[in-house]
Amino acid sequence: MKGSFPFRLGTTSYILPAPIIPNLRFLAPYVDEVELVLFESEGAGNLPSPKEVRQMASIAREHHLGYIVHLPTDLYLGDPEPWVRDRSNETILRFYRRTEELSPRAYVLHLERKRPDGSTAGDFESWMGRVLGSLEKLAREGVELQLLALENLDYGVSLLAKIAMETGTGLCIDVGHLLRYGFSLREELDPFLPRCNVLHIHGVMEQVDHRGLDAIEEGPWKKIWKGLLGFSGSVCVEVFSLEDLRRSMERIRGEAPWTS
Repeated sequence: MKGSFPFRLGTTSYILPAPIIPNLRFLAPYVDEVELVLFESEGAGNLPSPKEVRQMASIAREHHLGYIVHLPTDLYLGDPEPWVRDRSNETILRFYRRTEELSPRAYVLHLERKRPDGSTAGDFESWMGRVLGSLEKLAREGVELQLLALENLDYGVSLLAKIAMETGTGLCIDVGHLLRYGFSLREELDPFLPRCNVLHIHGVMEQVDHRGLDAIEEGPWKKIWKGLLGFSGSVCVEVFSLEDLRRSMERIRGEAPWTS
């Protein structure tokens, strides 16, 4: 289904139980993009080596493959402690600069409302002010804020939209998170799609997300596809196993108008 849709269809770099390069070689002929999942900033080998980045670039050229970078999740841009915010910014810069030659279409960024110890980062207005300050520092260091895609977690997209409007960043709307936490697709998906760089789709089963798309009920599924009719950004099937990906692609293939 590579090149079959008005949007760019992709999935994550952890479909096979193998390192990232074998995953990319396996996926490249079949998808338009791969989301490079770099979830932990301190994990051994999680920051690709320069050699791996060159291999990624070669695979991309050979297969007309695009990349999205999912930045580490252990980042706290709104933490009350300046040193915590500074450390998070340094981590973003390290991953951003290492992967820059891949020309990613977006860098997905979590804006965590909690602190490293799990406690709340304060009231929304104070937290947002600190996040804005962190993003301004990143811009001064050369980060193109329009390439950042702020992802909704256990809160709605409308919260992130305020930050995106202030800073010029994009959005990563995670539909699976909206479904898991009971948000309205009409209120939290439809109004913000024009500002969206990346759309994460995955199923939820018994409050466990990142399952195959077959786990999405028919009603929400139709709303999701209706929203994609005019979407030209990146759609990432955010699952982490070959079986979940297989079931997801079967459901997508079942949308006859898209594959005709």
